[in-house]
Amino acid sequence: MAHDVFVSHSVKDKAVAEAIVARLEADSVMCWIAPRDVVPGADWGESIIDAIESSRIMILIFSRNADASPQIKREVERAVNKGVYIIPFRVDEIPPSKSLEYFISTSQWMDAFSPPLEPHLDNLAKIVKAVLKRPSLPAADVPARPAKPSIPKPPIRPSRPTSIVIAITIAAFVIVGGAGWYLGQKKNGPPEKPAVTPTGTSTPVPITPAVFTPVRTPVPTLTTPLPGSNVINDEEVRNFIASFFLAEERGDIDYMLSQYGDAFRWGPERRDKASRRDQLNELFKQWPVRSFAVGDIRVVHSDTPDKVTAYFEYRFSYRDPASGRSDSGRPSQEWVISKTSGALKIVSRKPTGHRDLPTPSLRLRADHSSSQFKLS
Repeated sequence: MAHDVFVSHSVKDKAVAEAIVARLEADSVMCWIAPRDVVPGADWGESIIDAIESSRIMILIFSRNADASPQIKREVERAVNKGVYIIPFRVDEIPPSKSLEYFISTSQWMDAFSPPLEPHLDNLAKIVKAVLKRPSLPAADVPARPAKPSIPKPPIRPSRPTSIVIAITIAAFVIVGGAGWYLGQKKNGPPEKPAVTPTGTSTPVPITPAVFTPVRTPVPTLTTPLPGSNVINDEEVRNFIASFFLAEERGDIDYMLSQYGDAFRWGPERRDKASRRDQLNELFKQWPVRSFAVGDIRVVHSDTPDKVTAYFEYRFSYRDPASGRSDSGRPSQEWVISKTSGALKIVSRKPTGHRDLPTPSLRLRADHSSSQFKLS
């Protein structure tokens, strides 16, 4: 069957997998999932490989069950090999094993372990549709461990006994040839003109054996991070920021808070998640309708591969249909983002506000200043 998404899951996570498929196919995004889409009588492994190769996205339902499954590791390896876009959908709050992290350490994770599941499914559907709108990418290099270079064989040299036999044989030919020449000269008599006598005794000419120059086998260059690393790439940062603002549009406070580190800074101040939750609740109550458009994101890498700084602007639009109030602006943002156990986290934000419209009232100005430019 024609499909865009392959759902990789442990059989013990069947309920979550079927919920994801139902949500995506409700938006006309066709999925392939085993055993539903394995043709009766077909080879199971071949069906899995064909389905992965013809997919644009793999959704990996990451759980304790999946982390312990050799089948899941093989499916993920095939997806990476074929350049399939991987979205790890994490339903258990655990780090991946090293063998699995090797392949998905650069992917942007979606944390979905806080109930209920439905808001996470909505966010996943938006991300999947956004990825499908992009042009297809060529297959990526396989992040396999480099093969050991072949050990060059030493030049082949004749053994010592063989060299001696060759030298003796050559000397024998020289002696026999010299004797034959001498007897022939004696029989025919002296020549009318003096003959040129060979000088000295002929020296055997050694045979130089062919020397084989060993060709060094190049060691493959890895294009993906080594196992256990937390290297951040620019694309996952952009997806991370886009997902964050999608969550703010629909009011998913749990998801937004999960994207922060346990301790984070807002400008010069240190914040905690409990106070931030209160502020977001106030913001969403004041502005029930929210929309965002994120501009270009510039990612600056630090001296360590697990931390970057993202600079960008976004346009916001707030509305309260009940009162008819609205507000909009274009804030500049500076986010410091780190990566631990495969998940990006915000550790610092420095917002600068740019308003579009005059503030209707003093109260609105105070609320907006304390919520939008300091919270979202």
